[in-house]
Amino acid sequence: MVYMPGKPLDKAWDTLSSSQKLSIANKLYSYLKQLRELKGHYIRAINWGKAIIGRIASIEGGPFDTEAQFNEFILGDFVKIAPDMLRHYTKFALMDDHEIVFTHSDFAPRNILMEAGRVTAILDWEYAGWYPAHWEYCQALRQLRPMFDWPEYLARILPPKFEREYIGMTFLARISRH
Repeated sequence: MVYMPGKPLDKAWDTLSSSQKLSIANKLYSYLKQLRELKGHYIRAINWGKAIIGRIASIEGGPFDTEAQFNEFILGDFVKIAPDMLRHYTKFALMDDHEIVFTHSDFAPRNILMEAGRVTAILDWEYAGWYPAHWEYCQALRQLRPMFDWPEYLARILPPKFEREYIGMTFLARISRH
């Protein structure tokens, strides 16, 4: 970050006008759209590395040949200890027919630098790789910090879809903490 110009978006957000926010959202949409055009055949991190799940206590596994294998990995120990009813709902939410696309996996305002009303860098690519198409959406929505109106602009950057997957991943994350 020392070498990249700009200030983290989460620190500058309140100083931006609506038109600047819209311009940044449109630019970020364009960047993520370009990333999502990079298709994969396996679920993995960059350079055939292990897929990384989580931020604080990272869990690594794979690469995975199929999304079904990836889902089984995500469920992991949770499936063994969860009551039957919760296993049913969790498995129902994790479909295995998504396109595999290149994903930043930690898309959050703290990782976006901006200066003079424009994006100068997107940082923190350590979790990047090829993941199911819903992954960027689920991860970005988990990063909603108290920033006035950020969710409305995030909806322009990553237009709402993958509702079932988001609800399922949120449910799984919440249950696995208990």
